[in-house]
Amino acid sequence: MALTLSLLIKLLPLYLNILLGYIAGRKLDVNGDSIARLMFYMINPLLIFHGVATTKMDGAILSLPIITFAIASIICLVFYQFSSRLWEGPSKNLVAFSAGSGMTGYFGLPLAIMLLDEQSEGIYIMTILGVTLYENSLGYYISAKGSYTTAECMKKIIKLPTTYAFLVGLAITLFSVELPDIYTEFINGIKGVYVVLGMMIVGLGMASVTNFKVDFKFIGLTFAAKFFVWPLIVLGVILIDTAFFGFYDPNVHQALIVLSIVPMAVNTIVLASVMKYQADAAASTVMLSMVFALFYVPVMAFFLIK
Repeated sequence: MALTLSLLIKLLPLYLNILLGYIAGRKLDVNGDSIARLMFYMINPLLIFHGVATTKMDGAILSLPIITFAIASIICLVFYQFSSRLWEGPSKNLVAFSAGSGMTGYFGLPLAIMLLDEQSEGIYIMTILGVTLYENSLGYYISAKGSYTTAECMKKIIKLPTTYAFLVGLAITLFSVELPDIYTEFINGIKGVYVVLGMMIVGLGMASVTNFKVDFKFIGLTFAAKFFVWPLIVLGVILIDTAFFGFYDPNVHQALIVLSIVPMAVNTIVLASVMKYQADAAASTVMLSMVFALFYVPVMAFFLIK
């Protein structure tokens, strides 16, 4: 119980950053697009590079992006088929994209930093790569109603800054290149910037909500995917690995658990806005998922992370 309360208190600053972003969006007319581009093209790649470059690599860790990509894709396709029976419009596409995704970066990385040691933190970043690949391939394909070809999806992946950050970081760790001491001080500052700006982007996205709209079917399906199916599948993978294979060590198991308990992706709001469909409902649902996660995450961490 003490651990749950302690984690709840540690999460509060993240929510204060969201509040600051919300106020900035409402009162100061701050443009979130510029911050998002800064995060996407500079800060995110730097953290991906750091996580890969400072993590001891082996076959198990290198397989993690494949595992998380497979989990995200399977959940996406299952929820696309199921939601197609409930909607004919783009709602099914939003549900499917959101089901396979999550706030793995802006929320998940600070959570990993709080809960895991430095090696496990790097492992967590490897798990994020699989979700990022899903979002920029099958996720975008589904969210755009299949308007992207396979070749176009591959071009998107090739253009991702995080792809090159991953490759450079992998080269650093494989060739045992020593990073200078000044780098440690630099990257610690970048981590702080990532946490603050990342959560403020969430608040800016919520500030765009002009009409708080509750769609119970939309909320029910997205919450089921994010807060029930994701942890259930990850726990299944961990139990099978523990019982039969022993391929992954406890650090990997913990990183996978953190990945599975984060709230809905803020990109759901962006996609809804682009598609001009259910934007208010999507933003309201992401907002509710953040509120739910404030209590859900500490409880799940207490029971699942040793």
